[in-house]
Amino acid sequence: MKTGRRFRVELTGAQAELAQQTADACRAVWNTGLEQRREYRRRGVWIDYEAQAHELVDAKKEHFWLTEPPSHCLQQALRDLDE
Repeated sequence: MKTGRRFRVELTGAQAELAQQTADACRAVWNTGLEQRREYRRRGVWIDYEAQAHELVDAKKEHFWLTEPPSHCLQQALRDLDE
C-alpha cells in the first residue's frame, strides 16, 4: 500500500525558480512523450522508455531549457508513462 505525507517547504527565490522550471520541463516531457506514444500506436508500432530516452538526449541539444532541470527528473517522467 502506498501512503503519502505532506510537508510545507519554504524555498528561497532561486530554489522556487528551479522547482518551477523542473516541473514545467517534466510536464512538457510527459505530454510530448504521451503524444508520441499515441501517434506510434495509431501506426501500429510500440515505442518504449529506452527509445524515448535516446530522443530526450537529442531534444536537449535543440532545446536549451531542457538542460536546466536535473536529468533524472525528465527521465522519470518518461518512465512513468510505462506504468
